[in-house]
Amino acid sequence: MTDRVEQLRDDILRAPAALERLFRAYASPDSPLATVSAALPPERRFAFAGLGSSRYAGLLAASELRAAGESAWVEYASTGRPTAPAADLVFVAISASGRTAEVVAAARRHRGRSVVVAMTNDPDSALGAEADHVLPLHAGPEGAGIATRTFRATVAVLAMLGGRPPASLVSTVAQLAVATESAEPWVTATADALDGASAIDVLADAGTLGLAHQAALMLREAPRLPAVAHDTGDWLHTAVYLAIPGHRVLLFPGAFADAEVNATVERRGGMVLPVPQVSTGAGTDVFRRAIVESVTVELLATELWRRTTAQEP
Repeated sequence: MTDRVEQLRDDILRAPAALERLFRAYASPDSPLATVSAALPPERRFAFAGLGSSRYAGLLAASELRAAGESAWVEYASTGRPTAPAADLVFVAISASGRTAEVVAAARRHRGRSVVVAMTNDPDSALGAEADHVLPLHAGPEGAGIATRTFRATVAVLAMLGGRPPASLVSTVAQLAVATESAEPWVTATADALDGASAIDVLADAGTLGLAHQAALMLREAPRLPAVAHDTGDWLHTAVYLAIPGHRVLLFPGAFADAEVNATVERRGGMVLPVPQVSTGAGTDVFRRAIVESVTVELLATELWRRTTAQEP
């Protein structure tokens, strides 16, 4: 197991190079984005489908498109009540491996009736074969088998599909490197606070809820901690009842309800642990924030996983 912990850390440390490779590919004259953009219907709706990290990235994209006046939503690729195919629908099927059976089946259901766009690390996969257009993630293989670079790559490609030019995101490479290099003091202190926690709520504004979901998944998948994501304001109406003394909240700041959550958790004998932001710029841009801040919690999950394996006989 120790080997997988090191593989995860190595996957994370390769993140800036992978992101730089991605932006270089999409800034080139033969970028696949040009073909996709030309194929989008003038009046269109966007549906994003995936599972796990892929769906979490889609949540961010759909939120931003709605804020810009577009019609967009996310569905589980496994749903028994899927979105109906339509000529005005851009169906974005997301699977890092390109082999997720539910995502492949969803793309097949829309093929020939909707505009099907596949996002995958493997353009030659089964998912790629079902799509009208393929947007590669260029994340490379992840040795630990945990989606870290692929999550960030998916977020970046979704941002570009939504109209962001690659040049507007290039500075996230340097920000990501800064976040990785400066994370250690926060990671150590936060790991001390979360180590052995009986419950962890990961909170973010609904607009960045995909980031909170990804962070909670990292804590479940690597160190096997009981972490669940919530919208910050909704937490006060649905999950506050479980906030007993010793409760831990990992907070991505930026919601109107932040102050009330802090006061409530403190009053109930718990602790709120804010995730640091690299710059004020990252805090006002959902995509940039997800790309940069996701790495901090990945490093936290790696440290907690390392502690867990160190205790194994």
